[in-house]
Amino acid sequence: MANANTVTTLDAVHSGIVAAIKAQFPDLKIVEAYRLDRKNLPVPACLVELTEMDAAPDVDPGTEQLAVNARFEATFVIGFRQGGKNPKLEVRKLAASFAAFARLQRWGCPIGPAEVIGAYQDDFDPELDQYECWRVEWQQVIHLGDTIWKDDGEVPTPFFSWSPEIGADHAPVYRDPEGNAP
Repeated sequence: MANANTVTTLDAVHSGIVAAIKAQFPDLKIVEAYRLDRKNLPVPACLVELTEMDAAPDVDPGTEQLAVNARFEATFVIGFRQGGKNPKLEVRKLAASFAAFARLQRWGCPIGPAEVIGAYQDDFDPELDQYECWRVEWQQVIHLGDTIWKDDGEVPTPFFSWSPEIGADHAPVYRDPEGNAP
């Protein structure tokens, strides 16, 4: 039986997202989470951020972890000069390609599949006013904290007997599912 491991960290999720984007879109010059310097940005670029975490009580994993709908954004940034290409179209194509790629991704982590919310023009960052920017938003369920279920031993072998020959006094008549004595 497979382990229902739901333990991860926000560091692991972010690393998985960045690594997957780098692998899928090798032409991006930079893929980073929470980049501080946006004025000297090598383009094309992808900037990743976790923007919200809302409690998701309907997807309680039964592990005493907190289930959250984590909402992420990937902002794609292209410079105005793209040679013979139209930067307004190119950034939209990049955002669309990523949205299709992100759908159902788990980024190598034991988390829920990504549900793409949408792709939008992003004009709200004054540090990126010399670029064309589009943002893709998605959400996925992440279980925060440690699980109470640990794989710290052997999986017990079931044994059975027939009533009324049950209990410790009847241990010699118990059998495993293959019919072997304990």
